[in-house]
Formats: sequence, C-alpha cells, structure tokens
Amino acid sequence: MEDVFERYHGLGPDLGNGVGKPTKRSANGGLYAWHWGVGLTAGKACREAARDRGAHSELTKRILAAGGSATWSGIKGLNFRSGGMLDTPWGVGSWGVLRGCGVACSTQTDQLFADFIGQQHMVTLHKDGWPKLNSMRCADFENVTVVVAV
Repeated sequence: MEDVFERYHGLGPDLGNGVGKPTKRSANGGLYAWHWGVGLTAGKACREAARDRGAHSELTKRILAAGGSATWSGIKGLNFRSGGMLDTPWGVGSWGVLRGCGVACSTQTDQLFADFIGQQHMVTLHKDGWPKLNSMRCADFENVTVVVAV
C-alpha cells in the first residue's frame, strides 16, 4: 500500500507527523517491485548473471559435505543435491555458482543461486556465519535466512 500511495500521491504515507516518507523500495522501483521485479533495474545484474549448475566453490562444498538438507525461512524440506538439483517444498529447482554478478549483487565473492517456482535467488554466507546462509530474491530483494543442517 505504501508503494501505491507514493505512486499516486508523490510522497510516502503520512507517518503521523505530517511529513510523507519515501517507501523502503522507492529508490529501487517502488510499485514496480510488485510486478515480479520487471521494473527494478537494480535487480537486473542478479537476474541475468550466469548460473553454473554443478560448479564447485567453497560454499557449495560446505553445503554438500553437510548433506545438503536445509530450512528456508524456518520451513523444512530444502535439499541441495549434487549436480545442481534443488528440492524444495514448493517444487524442484536448480542451484549452483552465480557468476558475473559481482558487487552489483553482493560484496561477497562466493555467490550461489537457488532458482525455483519461477523465482531467482542469490545465496551468500549469512553475516552470522556458517551454517546460516542469506537468500535474496532477485525480483524484489526479499531476504530470508537459510539454515543448513549440520
């Protein structure tokens, strides 16, 4: 609703002090984020980066060595399989090394992708460290925590 208000009234909603504030996503496309990120130029690097299924990096090796089972935002049933296959509670997908995204997506050099149900995600080591990972949805920058079962 904040994005809709900003789109049609020019400023973010009145937060009680009489001054409109920009929405959190206004700089990245605001209302357009609700159209699966099509209007978000900032997400283009993440969406169009090369995806290398089955490639190995330090992070992929750690995930596979732990058995590949994980939770996605607390939901069980995520399984990273060798060869780039990904099982999720929502259907099958793919995962692997994300190449060419660079600092446009994250300051971390070991960047993975996890793509399923038509959505692309960039996965990096969480700020709290292993076994937590951070997943950012390329379309709208939604972040969730992925925890690898060790």
